Amino acid sequence: MKIGICGSVYDGVPFDLTISYIGVDQGTLHLVHQGIMPIMAIGDFDSLEDKKILETLKIKTLPQRKDVTDTHAAVEYALEKNYDEIQLYGVTGKRIDHFMAIIALLKQYQDKEIVVYDRYNSIKILMPGRYCINNRQYKYFSLFAFEDTYIDIENAQYPLKHYLLKNNDPLCVSNQILEGGAYIQNNCPILLIESRDK
Repeated sequence: MKIGICGSVYDGVPFDLTISYIGVDQGTLHLVHQGIMPIMAIGDFDSLEDKKILETLKIKTLPQRKDVTDTHAAVEYALEKNYDEIQLYGVTGKRIDHFMAIIALLKQYQDKEIVVYDRYNSIKILMPGRYCINNRQYKYFSLFAFEDTYIDIENAQYPLKHYLLKNNDPLCVSNQILEGGAYIQNNCPILLIESRDK
C-alpha cells in the first residue's frame, strides 16, 4: 500500500492525487489548501498557524520534547499501518539539520520504498541490484555511498565500470541520462538523487 506524508515546508511540488495522505504539523494545512483531506494529522503542532483545522481531523498529538522528529513519527505510524510505499513532501526545507534527519530516516528504513520529493529533486535509496533510471522530469542524477560499494553506470554522460564508490567520494554527482535511460548496478545500498534546475 502507498501513502503520502506532507511536512511543514511544502514548496508546491504536485501531489500524487491517487493516494491518501498524512499531514505533519503545518503540512496538514498545506494538504487542505490543495483540496486533500488527510487521513491523519501528526505532530506537536507548534508550527500550525490555523489549529481550527484539527477539529475536523483524526489527530495524533506529540509532545514538543521527544526523541524523534514529527516526520519520523509519521513514517513510523505509516509503517505500523502496513504502508510499504511512502512519498514524503515538504521535508527538505530551510533547516539542514532536519534534512540530514530525513537522510538518516531513509537509511534507517532502507528496505522500505520511501521517496522524498520537492520541486527540484527526488531522493531515495537503491538497494543492491540493477536499475534503469529514466524519469524525464529530471535532467541529472547523483549517487552517494553509505558504505564502500562497487557500482556500474551505463548509458550516461559519465559511465563507470566496476568503480569502488567510497562514502566520502563525490565523483558521482551530477551525471546525465542518455537516450533510453541510464543503468545503475550496485552491491550495497546507495542514495540516488534525481534533480532538475527548473
